[in-house]
Order: sequence, then structure tokens, then C-alpha cells
Amino acid sequence: MSLASFLRVAPAAGPDLVAAAEPATAAAPRVVRGVIDFAHADVVHELALMRLAAYEAFERAARRIVGTLARDVLGRDLILAPVDVDALAAEALAAFAEAEPVALAISPEDAERVRSPLPVRVDPSLEAGDLVVDVRDGSFESRFVFRLEAALERAERSA
Repeated sequence: MSLASFLRVAPAAGPDLVAAAEPATAAAPRVVRGVIDFAHADVVHELALMRLAAYEAFERAARRIVGTLARDVLGRDLILAPVDVDALAAEALAAFAEAEPVALAISPEDAERVRSPLPVRVDPSLEAGDLVVDVRDGSFESRFVFRLEAALERAERSA
């Protein structure tokens, strides 16, 4: 049996198909036929494992590449047009209204861009675009990293 014939039969794996593809003759005794069948099944199994490993590696690499690309693109966009922290603060206050917000914490870079009916505290540990809503029982953080990760997770689920 030629390699081309062997590989053409491989996708529909099975010793019966090899036997049907090339009937046994006096030149190919039964023992040799069994060795060919076993080798064929082994090659088909190994090819299936290699295909699965390649697919899994592609999936891992694709997630990593999309995440890196999203961070790079968003980073460049933020340099050109910073996060509208004022709008983000308004949305956060509306979303957490029932938790009774008492103050906002923002980064020093955003101090001039936020107007709020609540006291605004500048927190040097926050980065530009980060926002913390203090409520009576704790706080809600809306950090850029969290928002990015949530967006990537949503994109991954929808794909």
C-alpha cells in the first residue's frame, strides 16, 4: 500500500477499511496485514492527538493575542482621548444609588475632570480612568483593568 493510499484511508480509521481498500494477496500475508492495520490505527490515533493539541494551542494563543491587542489599542486610545471619568462617575452613582454612595475616589490625573454632588477624594494609588464609589458599607471599584477584563470575557463568551 502506498503512503498516499494509507493516508486517504486514515480519516475513516479502522482495520476493516484498510482491508477493503487493498485486499489481501499472496504477496501480503495475514501477519503483515495485521501489522499494517495496527500501524494504520496507531498513525490515525497520533494524528488525532496532534490535531487536538494544535487546536488547544491555537485557542490559548488566540485568547492571549486578543487580550494583548485589546490592551494595546485601548492604551493608545486612552493617550489620545482619556476616559470620560465624569460620565463614568455619573453612571456609577446611578448604578449604586440603592447602596447609598457617600463619596468618590479618583486618580490625581482625573481630579479636574469630575464634577459630583458627593465629596470627591483624590487617591494617588488609582490610575487615570479608575473610579471608586464609597458607600455606607464599603466601596465599589471600577478600575480600568477590571473593566477591560470584563469586556474581554464578554467578547470571549460571544465568540
